[in-house]
Amino acid sequence: MLQPVSASTDLPADPPAAPAPVLQVSTLSPFAFPAFRIIWIANLFANLGTWAQSVAAAWIITTEQSSPLMVAMIQVAAAFPLVALSILTGVLADNYDRRKVMLAGMLLELAGGIFITVLAFAGLLHPITLIASVFCIAIGSAIVTPAWQAAVGEQVPRAHVGSAVLLNSVNFNVARAVGPAIGGLLLGAMGASWVFLLNCFCYGSLIWAIWRWKRDLPERRLPPERLFEGVVAAVRYTQHSTVTRVVMLRSFAFGLSASALWALLPLLAHEHEEGSALLYGYMLGALGVGAILGSALVRRARAAWGASGLISVAAAALAACLLALGLTNTLWVAFPALLLSGSCWIGVLATYNTTVQLLVPDWVKARALALYQTAIFGGLAAGSFMWGHFAGTMGVSGALSAAGIMLGVTVALLFRSRMPEHVDTQSLARAEDAEPALAAAGFNTQHGTVLVAVEYLINQDKLPALIHAARPLRQLRLRNGAQQWQLFRDLEREGVWREMFLVESWMQYLRMIDRMTLADKMVLDELRALHAGDQPPVVSRNVSYLAMNEAQGFSLRRHPESL
Repeated sequence: MLQPVSASTDLPADPPAAPAPVLQVSTLSPFAFPAFRIIWIANLFANLGTWAQSVAAAWIITTEQSSPLMVAMIQVAAAFPLVALSILTGVLADNYDRRKVMLAGMLLELAGGIFITVLAFAGLLHPITLIASVFCIAIGSAIVTPAWQAAVGEQVPRAHVGSAVLLNSVNFNVARAVGPAIGGLLLGAMGASWVFLLNCFCYGSLIWAIWRWKRDLPERRLPPERLFEGVVAAVRYTQHSTVTRVVMLRSFAFGLSASALWALLPLLAHEHEEGSALLYGYMLGALGVGAILGSALVRRARAAWGASGLISVAAAALAACLLALGLTNTLWVAFPALLLSGSCWIGVLATYNTTVQLLVPDWVKARALALYQTAIFGGLAAGSFMWGHFAGTMGVSGALSAAGIMLGVTVALLFRSRMPEHVDTQSLARAEDAEPALAAAGFNTQHGTVLVAVEYLINQDKLPALIHAARPLRQLRLRNGAQQWQLFRDLEREGVWREMFLVESWMQYLRMIDRMTLADKMVLDELRALHAGDQPPVVSRNVSYLAMNEAQGFSLRRHPESL
């Protein structure tokens, strides 16, 4: 806040404050920020407990001699809520305090974990109750995930977001490599009940870290969006956003082919002449080690090749690894291929996540991340089923080779579908700019279409530039909430052009203003630079009579004689 000027001029001026040191961006630089560091460590314990618990859950299903369908239902119960609910929970994360949304979901997950633990100690845990508990935990996870992903930018400055996303991926891979071993040891020494109890304590540490995380909340100038309204806004944004459309397309295609690695790895280990559970563990460990080693190179590779280039190179290398795994049965080839596959896997997924984090504005970030997660998990689920079926008809080696070929073809076909490297998504405008008209009009803000017209005066020599600027302007308006958009030429007044767009309601129009970013301002500035008038372009805002009827408490449908 600016301080008042002192009336006295005799005192010397205060020396200028020394500029705050700028922390150099590196792979480990996010650890310099206490909030991220504490949450990362707590999340490591939570992930270790989750993977240890997965071993105990699989053991219970096995010892109960459950059918293959029952075994499959564990995966369905764990995955279905994340796919079905993520867009809805993304709306919550974009409109409410993400820390509170995470805590609500985490407490639900903890309640499910405690329920499993109590049943296990009482000897009442069997496959049906286990599946029901896993489903409850998965609902909590669906609530947490979009808010968790979007909150990374609140824990570290924007320049360090890419490294923070990468470190979270490393966290997951370290836990995936170590957690099952901890679960196996504790299962053999003390039984499944104590593994479930360990998971509750580990997850409790993450809840504690989120609970003590304090930060400045962004000011919200408009009421939260309703669920359906928020879903429609996310779909509309995705339809007219190059970033989200390309990320969803490429991530789904990648997951569809690359899923063969995870789906067929147990079969590959089993069919080897030295095949055993120990070999499968070593193979999983190689993937984890490769992911950890590759994380050190992702930031430099992205700086050198760009996000799209890194994704293409890593996916092509993974395609070669799948071919190598399918065409050879030699462990001296398989393990280097698995190490490289782990590096490629983390490179692709971390880059997709970082792209959405940096190139999507904050008002829709959680929903965009939820849609990306739905696309990648949808590809992985469909691909796992497809490659499992093909393995039964053409063998594991043939299915892996086919997956490698398909991934290589996908990389070639989508190579030109490139993502922007930089979009300034910093919020710009304030919704209060349009509030005087709202206060004076006295109409219902939730009903009645709004028609906005912007009148430009364009000289003849500027027409090609106007047509060139029309496409990004149309995308901007539709992406931020307009239902329809057109650019019209006035046939009676030479050089007059009108941009006209429809918005669902006055409240949605206020949201459009509030969603403006610096990148959007650049688009508008490019168009307004073509305006030849002495005065700024004339803007007129018109609201449907239905809004007046709603505000005055009557309807023309009830009083047709008023027509």
